[in-house]
Amino acid sequence: MIIAAWVIGGLIVVAALAWLGLYRLGTRMGQVHADEVHMVVTPDLWRIRLCRYKSKKGAGEPVFFCHGFMSNQFNFTLPDGEAIVDYLTQRGYDCWTIDLRGNLSSVAPYGRTYDDPTMDDYLLKDIPAALDFIRKTTGLPRVHWIGHSMGGMLFYAYNATFGGAKIASATTLGSPIGFEGLDFHNPGLILCLRRLIGRLASRGVMRVLLSLFVRLKPRVTLVPVAFSNLHAAFFDPDTFFLAADTPPIKVAEDLAQAAMLKTWMVNNGQIDVFASLRRLHTPLFAIFGAADPLVPAQTVDAFFEKVTAPNKKMLLLSKDNGFADDYSHLDLVFGKEAPGEVFQPIVDWLKAHPVAKQALKSDTIQPKLRAPRKKPPTKKTAAKKAVAKKPAARKRGAKS
Repeated sequence: MIIAAWVIGGLIVVAALAWLGLYRLGTRMGQVHADEVHMVVTPDLWRIRLCRYKSKKGAGEPVFFCHGFMSNQFNFTLPDGEAIVDYLTQRGYDCWTIDLRGNLSSVAPYGRTYDDPTMDDYLLKDIPAALDFIRKTTGLPRVHWIGHSMGGMLFYAYNATFGGAKIASATTLGSPIGFEGLDFHNPGLILCLRRLIGRLASRGVMRVLLSLFVRLKPRVTLVPVAFSNLHAAFFDPDTFFLAADTPPIKVAEDLAQAAMLKTWMVNNGQIDVFASLRRLHTPLFAIFGAADPLVPAQTVDAFFEKVTAPNKKMLLLSKDNGFADDYSHLDLVFGKEAPGEVFQPIVDWLKAHPVAKQALKSDTIQPKLRAPRKKPPTKKTAAKKAVAKKPAARKRGAKS
């Protein structure tokens, strides 16, 4: 009876928090200020949002932004006017941000729900569809990839699965390249609660919790941010909440299992992503925060040694390295000093690996098929051709 009472009481509290959070969502949810908004159709008929922020200097090289876990395309577009997308478009880049399936902006096909998607769905369906759409629209064979947290991990998985022919360069922000040294606890209770209360109610709970976190500023893994380094705009809970989204339950389970097993397998368990880093050839710029609980600073060097790409660079943002603060996880993109300390080094990296110079004839959108190679003629075929070339004999009586 006591346990039942606790459960019922807990559900009442959750319901109250959910109602309060949903009541305060407001009308700002889902609003974007992109130059173009496209709904890309995946091979299995999901419709996912792809937003384009055009270069302020005419046609520019395309940059694909892939958001992190529990986030969306606002991961890269906030605060308005000062986000990384603003910084890059002002410097001539054509920026594309994605909302992966299961986010509020996506549309599920008939018979599917927002909790159905898995990490393999992101990798094998959403990202290839988005990249091909960008390449076809821009007419360029390659794009730059910038991924925060899970968005960078998906680059590692994409490269392991499809190779790097379509990627000119990659930049990852706080993206683990292994789980060794990570103090991760089984989130079974949280996942069960998420299943129990559903997606919509969990968003309400998230809204209330973020409001509390912004005010109380606790140091917890659930909200991994250095508040001393956070841009002032994010002390408004509504702004912070715009960049948050409730992830599909299967995606959460996939990542939790990978963190517990210290191994991440994709493509139906056929590819070990972290082991495949030995075969990475795409130029990689990996940026980490010294105070990031998801990528412990003491393991960063060992992580980066796994990457055998001939062209790679690592940046650890810490006071000891001359930066304004010991960066955590979220302030890698939301930090008040991020424009000079994070965004500008990324621009320098993009300039050093231009798309045009790396274009290959065999890597066009629609490659031309080569004509089949002719076999050398044999004695029989040569004799037949010689007979065929002889002029036909004139019939008698024919006029000349």
